[in-house]
Amino acid sequence: MRDEEQKRLRFKQLQARNYRASLQLEGFEIGLPEQQQADAKALDENEKIQRLRKEYAR
Repeated sequence: MRDEEQKRLRFKQLQARNYRASLQLEGFEIGLPEQQQADAKALDENEKIQRLRKEYAR
């Protein structure tokens, strides 16, 4: 189980992602944060699939 600090960090990340998504739904054009842009370029499709599998595995 995650400790409290990890839970808080995850919550803040989800909160920021949801906020950006809501802005996009309202029609605002926003770019990805620099870290996400770098991550998206670095990972190929197979790595993304593996990451998602790990994230959703319980």
